[in-house]
Amino acid sequence: MKKKISLRVIRRISFYYEALLKLNLPDDYYISSTQLEEITGVSCNQVRQDFFYLGISIGKQKKGYQVKKLFKELKKILSIDTGADVIVIGAGRLGRALSEYKLFKVRNINVRALFDIKEDLVGHFVHIKGEEIPIYHIDTLEEYLKEHPNYKIALLTVPEQSAQMLLDKLVSYGIKGIVNFTPRILKRPDSAADVQIVNDCIGASLYKIVYQIYHQDKILQD
Repeated sequence: MKKKISLRVIRRISFYYEALLKLNLPDDYYISSTQLEEITGVSCNQVRQDFFYLGISIGKQKKGYQVKKLFKELKKILSIDTGADVIVIGAGRLGRALSEYKLFKVRNINVRALFDIKEDLVGHFVHIKGEEIPIYHIDTLEEYLKEHPNYKIALLTVPEQSAQMLLDKLVSYGIKGIVNFTPRILKRPDSAADVQIVNDCIGASLYKIVYQIYHQDKILQD
């Protein structure tokens, strides 16, 4: 798609896509913008505006959008129509749990390999829907990415003291997107303006909601 799309719109598109996954409707079923509002919380007017803006013109008056066609359009916009291949750095409990997350497959996200430093993990496999996903030693990461230049996304689940160093290495090896699950805000190298980093500390999100619940009167509204 040539049109530039804001991250705010992409976020809503992901809500619509997740809603379709949860509903698990037949391909020939039609879903309305009102139904999408009920599930996602995004107003039906906003749903229609987003679809119009993105050129999704598959709706039928009084019927809505055919599920099969809508899935196809949303996947294309989210760039997961051909699948997204990812690697996981850190094969501890969190790394393996993310790799085995059953809904990754449904969402066309494919974990291809894990990397770790621990000898008792290296050489073993994580089992994902009948597939054996290997755990390699971190020292082989550079060579592996040279052999698989199309793998551009990494999930980082390592101890925080080594996280920035590994992120820098991933960037130097050609990785373009990193989701950081360590309890530390990581920075993109100055020379890598095209690299996308998401700091997704699970603890920080929990602390935020706890604070919001117990200190509502102290929260400054943006």
